[in-house]
Amino acid sequence: MMIPNPVYLFRIIHWQNIEYILRHGLCSNSHVLKDPQYINIGHPQLIADRDEYPIPLEGYGNLGEYIPFYFWGHSPMLYLIMHGFKGVTQYPQKDIVYLVIDSKQIMEADFQYVFTDRHAKVKLAKFFNQPDDLQLLRWDIIKSKQWDNTEDDFQRMDFKQAEFLVRHHIPTHFINRLIVKNDERRRDIEEIVRKLDLDIPVSIAPDGKLYY
Repeated sequence: MMIPNPVYLFRIIHWQNIEYILRHGLCSNSHVLKDPQYINIGHPQLIADRDEYPIPLEGYGNLGEYIPFYFWGHSPMLYLIMHGFKGVTQYPQKDIVYLVIDSKQIMEADFQYVFTDRHAKVKLAKFFNQPDDLQLLRWDIIKSKQWDNTEDDFQRMDFKQAEFLVRHHIPTHFINRLIVKNDERRRDIEEIVRKLDLDIPVSIAPDGKLYY
């Protein structure tokens, strides 16, 4: 499958984190500006384990210093969140917002970034820091709503969770769009955007796109 053009980055967050992020930008877990009231979504132990997990590129530090993004929607993590499986706190999908950034803008700016061909904490994960290496990702799986492992490919779920990671902090003006599940949440988020006098579009995901 061809690489999407542009390559967008998707971060899923609880909607109540939106106002702080729009005021202060996106922060890694280790950043001084990190929201002390941040509502984590995901597996608590997995989040904690990433803090000291080394990136196998010299001078790139640990995963905990980075803000992680997926390359598409329908992530396995969103599936766990909506069902409350495997110790993950359950939230309805309407409470989850997609924050969207254009990877080209990150790559062309003064950020340290890295991306992986699968879930970053899988031992087989390959780490890249050159834009041309985006072609090495499994885009057929990344863009698929179906990511279950099969007898022919027992790594599908890992490849679906390929990550793009940006070190430390991303200012608000790099946010291209906010995507929500329904009209109720769109109104909530648009009110926050208006209050902060920002020009960030808020849209509802088409049926079957990004959300389950």
